[in-house]
Amino acid sequence: LKDSFNKENLPHLMCKETLSIDWQGRLFDCDFNQQLNINDSLENITLQDIIKNNLDFKNYNIKVGTHCFGCTAGSGSSCGGSLS
Repeated sequence: LKDSFNKENLPHLMCKETLSIDWQGRLFDCDFNQQLNINDSLENITLQDIIKNNLDFKNYNIKVGTHCFGCTAGSGSSCGGSLS
């Protein structure tokens, strides 16, 4: 996947527009980070916190790792199909 990285997919990545929420209301950057239980960049923020405190994520940094090549390789990947 790393060898097939395609920078053209970067603007279309799901993690830039979508949050994943687990059954406890905890937020994650993406489905992969949710399955890997990686949400340290969201500091264990829950859906209830967003509603209660009207939180804004404009300056928020997405947690990335080598698993992100799964969405950026080749034609890309998202829950809606290929990215390019």
